[in-house]
Amino acid sequence: MKIFFLINFVFLSFTFSIFSFDRIQEDYILKIESGNSFADVKDKLSKKNIFFPNLIKILFLVTNKDQDLRIGEYLIKNQDSSLKIALKILTNDVNYRSLYIPEGSKSTDFLTNNQIESFCNYKNISKCNLDGFFHPNTYLYEFYEDFNEVLNRAFNMQLSYLENHYNETNNSLVKDSFELLIIASIIEKESCRNEMSQVAGVIYNRLRDNMKLQIDSTVIYGVKNFDGNLTKKHLKTDNVYNSYLNFGLPPTPISNPSLNAIKASAKPDDHKFLYFVKKEKCLHEFSTNYEDHLAAVNKFQIN
Repeated sequence: MKIFFLINFVFLSFTFSIFSFDRIQEDYILKIESGNSFADVKDKLSKKNIFFPNLIKILFLVTNKDQDLRIGEYLIKNQDSSLKIALKILTNDVNYRSLYIPEGSKSTDFLTNNQIESFCNYKNISKCNLDGFFHPNTYLYEFYEDFNEVLNRAFNMQLSYLENHYNETNNSLVKDSFELLIIASIIEKESCRNEMSQVAGVIYNRLRDNMKLQIDSTVIYGVKNFDGNLTKKHLKTDNVYNSYLNFGLPPTPISNPSLNAIKASAKPDDHKFLYFVKKEKCLHEFSTNYEDHLAAVNKFQIN
C-alpha cells in the first residue's frame, strides 16, 4: 500500500511539474539572440513569471539543447504550459514576422515613409515612387533580417514576373515593361480576376483609337487625401493622373498589381469594347459605343 502510494505520488508530482504553469496576462514574444545562453533564456522567462521545473532543465541538458539554442522569436501564449514552452524551444518552433502586401495597394498602405525612403536609398532609387514595384503576397522573415532585404524579395519578384510577361507580349502599344506595369496597375484597381483580360482589352482599344482612358482609379490616385467620394470637381481638376483630361497612360503605376493583372496586361482579350461600367462587385457591362454605355450608366449607376 505504501509502495502504491509512493508510485502515485511520484507520478502526480512528475505530471504536475511538467504541465503546471503560471498564466501570463498576455501573449509574449521570447527573443533568443546571438550569444544567449540557457541561463539567459530562463532569466527572460522568469521576468514574465515563467519557470522551468527541474525535469525540463534536465531535458535540455540531456539533449544538449542548452548548448545549441536556435536564434529567433518564440511566441509564448498565455495558456502555454512550461512543457509546451520548452517544446517550442527544443523543436525550433520560431515565430516568423510577416509583411503583407495586398493586391491593388499603394506602398504607403503597408510601409511608413521612413521605410520607403530607406529602401530607395538601399536600391539607389532617385525618384522614390515605389507603387507598382512590390509583388502582392505575404513575406515571412525573422527579427534579425534586414527589412530592406525582405522588401527586395517582393521587389525582385515583381520585376521578374513583369519582364517574363513583357517578353511574351507583341503589342506595339506598350513601349517597355514599365508601361506594361502601369496598365497592370490600372487593371488591378478596375477589375477582379474574372474580367481582367476584358478590361485590359478596353484599355488597349482606347489607346489604339487615341481616346482618353477616362478611368476613375487613375483620377483617385492623383487626389491627395481622397475621402472615398469621387466628384465632378475631381474629374475636372488638372493633374497628370487625370485620365479624363489627359491622353495616354498616367506617368507611373497607381497600385501594386497581382500576377493575374500582369498576365492580363500582356495578353488582353481581343474584342471591340471601348467602355465598361460596374454592375455589381466583380461584374461590369461592356459596350462598343457611347450610346450603349450611357444606357448602361443610367441602368446600373444612376438608377
